Amino acid sequence: MSPKNYEKDVVTTIDKNGKLFGKVNIIDIIIIILLLVVLAFAAYKLGFFAPKQVISTETSKIRVVFYQEEVNTFTVENTNLDDPVSDATQNSSFGKVVDIESGESASWGVDRDGKQVMSAKDGYSSVYITAETTGTVRSTGISTGGRNYYVGQLLTLRVGTSAYYCRIYSAENVEED
Repeated sequence: MSPKNYEKDVVTTIDKNGKLFGKVNIIDIIIIILLLVVLAFAAYKLGFFAPKQVISTETSKIRVVFYQEEVNTFTVENTNLDDPVSDATQNSSFGKVVDIESGESASWGVDRDGKQVMSAKDGYSSVYITAETTGTVRSTGISTGGRNYYVGQLLTLRVGTSAYYCRIYSAENVEED
């Protein structure tokens, strides 16, 4: 193969007219890719890729306890009984506050020996917030507000005018009177 014939022997992917393999224009490919991206974005916004909602016909009164190890004390003091409770991310309701328990904050750190130690921090508290709502508690999780939740799950919780970054501590069915 001589250098003169080399260009003729090698199949070029883009010809002098800008066509890929001599058939498809590069600009057409870019437009098709952009169109697919726009369609995928529209499908996402319309909810085709949204998490599946749980539809359950059997609901009862449930009690869910949330726990946060360390929160500003003024946030706890701003939380009252009967405040509405909701998941800020999913906008799912957890009913109303029926009990609030606060204690010393649980701040974790390392001591001089390299061991994890817990200590309290001034101006901060730990808090257990108990809410009652309708839903179901099963071995597979908690269903309320059309969503599934699990013990230990981290949530951004709105309680009245306060916000908490807490975990679901426990959940149980409540016997109705």
